[in-house]
Amino acid sequence: MKRIVLYSSNSKLRDKSSNCTVYPGWAKQWDEAAARRSDYEIWLVVQLNGRYFLDICDGKLVTEPERIHVKVLPMEAKLKEFVEAITAIRPDMAIAMPGPVSGYDWNGLRDAGIAEALRKKGIETVCYSGETALNCFDKWRTHQILKANGFRIPEALYLHHELFTSSKQDAVSTGNVYQEYILWEVENMKMPVVIKSTTGSSSMGIHVSKDYEDAARYLLSGELLEDVLIEEFLEGEEYGAEIHGDRGHYVISPPYRIFNTVKGQLNDPLGATTLKYGPVLDEKLHVEDVRRELKRLADLMGFCGIVEVDLVLVKGEWYILEINNRWSGLTTLITASQDRLPYDVYLDEAGSDRSDLNDTGNLNYALQFKMKEADADTIERVSAEPGLKSVIQYEVRIPGKEPFSFNDAVMGGYASMGELINGFEQLQLRYPEQIPEMLVQALKEKESGCGS
Repeated sequence: MKRIVLYSSNSKLRDKSSNCTVYPGWAKQWDEAAARRSDYEIWLVVQLNGRYFLDICDGKLVTEPERIHVKVLPMEAKLKEFVEAITAIRPDMAIAMPGPVSGYDWNGLRDAGIAEALRKKGIETVCYSGETALNCFDKWRTHQILKANGFRIPEALYLHHELFTSSKQDAVSTGNVYQEYILWEVENMKMPVVIKSTTGSSSMGIHVSKDYEDAARYLLSGELLEDVLIEEFLEGEEYGAEIHGDRGHYVISPPYRIFNTVKGQLNDPLGATTLKYGPVLDEKLHVEDVRRELKRLADLMGFCGIVEVDLVLVKGEWYILEINNRWSGLTTLITASQDRLPYDVYLDEAGSDRSDLNDTGNLNYALQFKMKEADADTIERVSAEPGLKSVIQYEVRIPGKEPFSFNDAVMGGYASMGELINGFEQLQLRYPEQIPEMLVQALKEKESGCGS
C-alpha cells in the first residue's frame, strides 16, 4: 500500500470566531476521495486554520475523516516542524496543497520550502519549486516573465514604495527624482489604470484611476504602504481558468466566465453580485488558442497542483492578468465541472492519468453564485437540492471593516448551458429569500448576448 502525505501550511493565526462551514463537510469529501483509492494510505498534515481541508468551528476540529489519518500541527508551526512531522510518517510521497491567505499571498513559498527539505531527505515530493513560488507570489516578477516570453499582458509600471516616498536627499537636492520619474511615466500611460499590490491577495486594496490626476493623488496621498503595479486597465470580459497536474502532465481547463450582475461594478471575489460559470467553449472566442498558451505557461514555469490564471478577453484577444499558484476561488467550480472533488486533483498527482479531462466533451456545465445569509438548516436543505455540489458558509472578518457572512454555492452536472440556466431558475423559485431573481435574469442576459 502506497503511503501518501498531503500537506498545507498557513501563515495566519485565525480569529477563532471566524468560521467556514461546508456542505457536504470536508471530512465527508475526504472519505469519498479516499474510498476510490483503496491502495493508498492517506495522511493529511495541516493546521487548524486550513479552512479548505478541515471541518473547524470556533477554533476546534469538529469532524474528522474516517478513511484518512489527520496530523494537526500548532497554528504557529513553521517549515521545520512540517518537515519533521511529515518525515516521521515515512511517506512514499508527499504532495503540497497550497491554500489562499489574506494579506500576503505567500503560503506557497513555505510549502515549496517544505518540499525542497523533504527531497533532501530522499522523500519523493510533488510541489513546484521555490523559484516558481516566488515568480507567482511577486506580481512584478510574474509580469516580467510573461512579457519576456511573449504572452499577451497589459502594460504595467512597477513602483518601489520606499524609493517613491524617500526623503534621503542631501542639502542641495532638488527633489525625489525617482518619484518624479514614476509620475511622468504614469502621466503617459493609457487610462484608466489599476493600482494594486505586488504581493496581495483576493483583490484587496485595488484602486482604479480613471485619469492621471486621480492616480497621482492616490500615489501621493500616503495611503500607499507597499510596492505596487500600476497597470493598464483592460476593458473586456473577465474569465478564469485553472491548470491541474505536474511534471508536464497537465489538465488545462477552458475559460470560465466571471461577471458582475450589476452593470458598471468591478468583479469582487467576495461580492454577492458576482457570478462564475462555464466552461466557455464558443469557437468564435478562440478558446483552444488560450488553452495552448496556458499549456505553454505551465511548462515554462513548472506548475504543480492547482494554479489559477486570471484572463480578460479584449476584442477577440486573450490577455493574462494574474497567476495564483494555489487553491483558488474557481477551484470548487471547475472541479465540479470535471465531476471530481478538489482533493482528487492532488491525489491524482500520485499516479492517476486524467488527461481525458482535456477533452472538453467530458466536461459538464457548472455555476458558482452567492446566497444571502441563512440559518444552518436552510443552507443544508439547499445543499441537498439536485445539481448542488457544495455550499460553503463563510464568516469574514477583515481588520477595520464590519464582519459579514455569505454562502458560496456551486451547482453542476448539466449537459448544456440551457439546462444549467433552467436548473438555476428552478432553484431560485424554491429559495427566493436566499437567491435574488436578478442573478437568474443577469445570467440569461449574459448568455443571450444582451448583457455584453
